[in-house]
Amino acid sequence: MTESESSYLTTSPRHPAWVFVLFPAIAMLLAWGLRGYIGGGPYGAMMPGSFVALALCLLLNYRMETAAVAVVCGTIGIGYGGNMTYGQTLGFLRDSEGIADTVLWGLLGCFIKGGMWGLVGGAILGVGLNRDRYNRKTIILALLVFVIAFFVGRILINDPQKFMYFSNPDDRPRDESWAGFLFGALAFLAVLRFSGDREAFAIPFKFSLWGFIGGALGFSGGALWMVFGPEIPIEQKWIGWWKMMEFSFGFIFGAALGWCAYLNQDRLRIAGRDGEAPSAAWGPLIAVVLLVLVVFNRWIFFSGDPGERDEAGFDILRFSLMILFGYVVFGSVLLSLGLFSVHAAWQISITLTFFHTVLDYVRDLDTVDRFGYSASFATQSLVLYPLTLLLGLLVYWIQSGRNVVQRLFLLAVWACYLSSCARTFGYKETLFPPEGESALHFLIEKHPSMIFVHGTFTVSAIITTWFILSRTTESADLAVENAPN
Repeated sequence: MTESESSYLTTSPRHPAWVFVLFPAIAMLLAWGLRGYIGGGPYGAMMPGSFVALALCLLLNYRMETAAVAVVCGTIGIGYGGNMTYGQTLGFLRDSEGIADTVLWGLLGCFIKGGMWGLVGGAILGVGLNRDRYNRKTIILALLVFVIAFFVGRILINDPQKFMYFSNPDDRPRDESWAGFLFGALAFLAVLRFSGDREAFAIPFKFSLWGFIGGALGFSGGALWMVFGPEIPIEQKWIGWWKMMEFSFGFIFGAALGWCAYLNQDRLRIAGRDGEAPSAAWGPLIAVVLLVLVVFNRWIFFSGDPGERDEAGFDILRFSLMILFGYVVFGSVLLSLGLFSVHAAWQISITLTFFHTVLDYVRDLDTVDRFGYSASFATQSLVLYPLTLLLGLLVYWIQSGRNVVQRLFLLAVWACYLSSCARTFGYKETLFPPEGESALHFLIEKHPSMIFVHGTFTVSAIITTWFILSRTTESADLAVENAPN
């Protein structure tokens, strides 16, 4: 260790173990709960990836530029796991007649799928936090090998639907992909191991290990709420046990990643100070915007009169576009672009994450079934794109000021929280209550569990904000204390 590095470690802020554990845990609890509320799938899973990476960068005092890489890696990396299907896996926990029937199989499925989620997400987050030890070519090569290995694992293990299949083979069977992520994660780590020295490899390896532990215990442990929660002698209508599973999953997963960061904080704090930063190039950001517009409007490729199509050719086109537009490929492309531009990295991590929360809301306005009213495609677009543009401009503007990581984190937390408010309070009956009734009365009568869920969002958002602001104040005070006379 150089004298400069030793001096930096002595004077830069250090935080106790409980902060390293609790801050990422609460942030990920919030984000995981929001993920299941305002946007599922892999794009929804970008939210907990973004939040936990921002929390770690704040604790480790990363510069804005090095934090951009770490956060985009966490955002995309933890988003990958959202590709796995698990609705029917959790269904085993609720449909069985006894613990020895299907519950254990469902818990095993949650353990494996949660573990794969953490294995992949932890490895890629670890690379982002340790970016100074790997060049872009190595990371992009590792991502390419990851994608190839993912499809190999799916074809060899998951597609036959025979070996360790955790969905229902008799009722609308789902496509499993947990083995694809196992193959992909191992291939990704192998490329890193043979492309750098052992010390460099230690960080992504340790984060993948702790990610596996946190993901496996978080998902399977959280799933126990769905097994035993209905037996607890309380008014069941107030508690959604699925949401309790999500909150617990996020909390345990975030705590594990925070503990790993605490154990390796000296190495990571140096990486956050000295790591190579992406440029302020606009080209990658423009490419990201164009790709997002294509991917989220891909229905255009499937429009037209089915009778006028060459069905064989159309099926080939649809299969090809499904692979290209699927999150595993598309997310890897986005991450690669984020390595080349600080603007692209932050817009992917925060703006794209927010974009999907709004998209999930406006999609439910196609019919009156969800909120009691509907909106045309044009109206939906007038909500989606101006809000996304506004947030993107705020992300860009914040980068030119002080305390960038802190302010971007606050923006992400409260933008996503407000998006959840639209889903909680956006019903026709809450906006325009019948005479003599109130919005609260409607929620209590029709959606009582929402009160608990949104209350949890509110409390965890406030706690996360306190952590963000207290870390900012502490860092600023220490900087003044150590300033030269």
